[in-house]
Amino acid sequence: MKVKLLYIFFAVAFCFSVEACPYQKMAKVDSKLYSETSVNSDKFTKITNLKAKGQEMLEIGELETAEAIFDKALSLFNKN
Repeated sequence: MKVKLLYIFFAVAFCFSVEACPYQKMAKVDSKLYSETSVNSDKFTKITNLKAKGQEMLEIGELETAEAIFDKALSLFNKN
């Protein structure tokens, strides 16, 4: 019985960590967007538009698409 409960606990914990990934990336975009001083207005606009699209995807349940959008937004920080 204890082993079954342990398996259930790990399965639930894994599910929460998988779904939290796009949300963590969205938070990372936010923190970089408002803490970076070298973001020009054009890059700021592109990143905020991507963030809005990612949020829309999260709202309709498209987690993989949202994560890809947030990855694209994060990659813009590395480009000069």
